[in-house]
Amino acid sequence: MLTERDKKEIEQQVLRLEDERTKAVLAGDAATLERLMSDDIVYTHSSARIDTKKSFIASITSGTVKYRRIHRRDIAVSVREGFAFLTGGIEIDVETGGSVRPLVLRYSNVWEATPKGWQQVLWQTTPIPPK
Repeated sequence: MLTERDKKEIEQQVLRLEDERTKAVLAGDAATLERLMSDDIVYTHSSARIDTKKSFIASITSGTVKYRRIHRRDIAVSVREGFAFLTGGIEIDVETGGSVRPLVLRYSNVWEATPKGWQQVLWQTTPIPPK
C-alpha cells in the first residue's frame, strides 16, 4: 500500500520524466523517447490517428512532424500501485506538410512502473472546441 509520501515522491518523479519527455519531443531526441516510452504504448492523437512507439519516434526524427511548442497546464496527477495518471490541458504548435497548426487539447497520459523504470504506456488527446 502506498503512503501519501510515496505518492508525492512518485508524482514528482513522473512530472520530471514528463518534462524530459516533452523536451525530447521538441528536440526530436529518439534515445530519450526510446527510454521513456513503453514498447507497447498506445499513442492516440487528437485526429484519432494512432501511433506505435516506433512510428511516433520515426515521425519526429524524420521531420515529417515537428513539434514547435508544447505548453501543459492544469496538470492533475493520480498515483495508484504501479501507475501514475496525468490529465490536463495542453497547447501544441505542430508543423506538418510545411504548415504550423496550433492545437488546444485535453490530454490523458498514463505512466507505468516497469523493470526499466517509469515508462509512458498511454497518450490520448481530445480537441477543446473554440469558445
